Amino acid sequence: MTALGALSRALILAASVFLPSAGRADTGASDAQRRLERSADRAVAEGQLAKARDLWLQLWQLEPSEKAACNVGQLAFRVADMPRAAEFLALCLEKTPAPGGDQARERYASRALDLARARQEVGALTFAVPQGAQLSIDDRPIGRAPLAREVFVAPGSHRVRAALDTAAKEAAVEVRAGEARLVVIDLAAPAPGADRRRQATPRAPGPARLMAPAGQAAPAEEGPAPGLILVGGVATAGCVTLGAIFLTESRGHERRFDDLIARNHGGYRIAGAELQRAQHAYGAMERAEERAAVALVAGAVLGAGTLVYALFPRSRGPRLTAAGPGLGLELTW
Repeated sequence: MTALGALSRALILAASVFLPSAGRADTGASDAQRRLERSADRAVAEGQLAKARDLWLQLWQLEPSEKAACNVGQLAFRVADMPRAAEFLALCLEKTPAPGGDQARERYASRALDLARARQEVGALTFAVPQGAQLSIDDRPIGRAPLAREVFVAPGSHRVRAALDTAAKEAAVEVRAGEARLVVIDLAAPAPGADRRRQATPRAPGPARLMAPAGQAAPAEEGPAPGLILVGGVATAGCVTLGAIFLTESRGHERRFDDLIARNHGGYRIAGAELQRAQHAYGAMERAEERAAVALVAGAVLGAGTLVYALFPRSRGPRLTAAGPGLGLELTW
């Protein structure tokens, strides 16, 4: 056997281990699919992983199968195309049936760890927009709302556009690695005739306040209660402190997870007790991040409410105002 032939056989064997789901084409596959699979196998054997990823993307478009999703996800992960890796590894795990044997369970766990690592490198976007709105990110169409799953994007600034009928709006979204963001875009149009009704309503140049009867003092303005401001400030500080503690705990779990992955060749060969420890560390990291997010959001809400209460004026109750020939009732808090 020549050295070139031996090298070719070794590369093909490595490809079969590297991509266990990229075996022979199904007997029911079309000629075009079989040709694409053979081309993808050759690209992997030659080390052209990006080309193999693109060929499997074409196969996914022809038939969105488990094998195509898993191969696109694994190849995208190997070439550091993390948004596509996260998208297709999530699809791969959705389509993969419950693993039965040890080899199937090990393969499933390996893909799950690859997905976890990919999610740490990208941002995840979900959308709150009217049903049926056409969504796009950076001019790339991603489908109509509601979307079935998260959309993964590279960290940084992105432009999200939602369009429904003649209404369209854009929003700039900044997302960090490992962050999940909810994008809210309101496409609601004003009710027909609302502007005309406002314009037709006569307005006096300025309301004149009725004077209090002689001998009766006008109601005095009431200031904020210092006790409530103190309670709001203490509660805000407590929530922020708790959020910082949870974030510190999350970073500790993340470091343990990264150490386990680094000790096991980037997570590709991790198994057994090391796999269980990695899964436990990753789950603990996610739980700590969720608790930190809840605590920080609660602190922000409490802080904003305390500021509004402290800075905005209020009165003891309603008062009457005169506008032209009529009277009006003005309510303030």
